[in-house]
Amino acid sequence: MNAAAHQLLVYDLAPDYLDRRGEFREEHLRLAWTAADTGNLVLGGAVGEPVASALLLFRDRASAEAFAKADPYVLQGLVKAWRVEPWHTVVGAHAATPLRPGADR
Repeated sequence: MNAAAHQLLVYDLAPDYLDRRGEFREEHLRLAWTAADTGNLVLGGAVGEPVASALLLFRDRASAEAFAKADPYVLQGLVKAWRVEPWHTVVGAHAATPLRPGADR
C-alpha cells in the first residue's frame, strides 16, 4: 500500500438511516469537524438520492479507522458496514501523489 495514498472510509448505511440520524447527528458532525480541523479528514458526506452510503476522505488509514470506531452512526447501527480503501489521488490541488502528463514514472 502506498503510504502517500488518501484513505476512503466507506459507509454502507442502514435502510432506516435517514429516519434515525437526527438523534446522533450533532455528535457525528462534532466528531467529523474535529477530524477536519486537525487536518485528518479532507471531505465527507452522504452519497446518492436516496442516501445509501457515505464517503469520508482521510489523509491516513489510522485516522479513518479511529473515526469509524468512535462514530455514533456506527455505534448506534446507522452504518451496517464500513471499510477503509486506499485512494491513489493523482490529479488536483490536494492529490496525495500528483502525476502530470509526461512525468517520469
